[in-house]
Amino acid sequence: MSRRVFIFGLVVIAVLIFSLYRAKYGARESAAALAEVEARLVEENARRLELLTEFSHRSRQEWLEEYARRELGMAPARADQYVRLDQLHTRLGPRPQPSAAEGPAGE
Repeated sequence: MSRRVFIFGLVVIAVLIFSLYRAKYGARESAAALAEVEARLVEENARRLELLTEFSHRSRQEWLEEYARRELGMAPARADQYVRLDQLHTRLGPRPQPSAAEGPAGE
């Protein structure tokens, strides 16, 4: 009986040693993965700050006006471009009349 207990004890010790080895190896892998994630987090945080800086620069009124003028050909409205609502029909001209073949508007 004591021989069986001794062999059983050796098997249990061997399983415990193997389990300890696997746990230590797994912890080392987890630490490496965690370090990689932390490094990526630092990189992404730096990228976020860079994007926030660029956003604050591009959302300035002066930059938007310059971009609209340079790239889009836009300019501030002139006084002669403003029209009151009651003068709008004279500025746009007469409305074209629909022909009888087209039917009522909206169909």
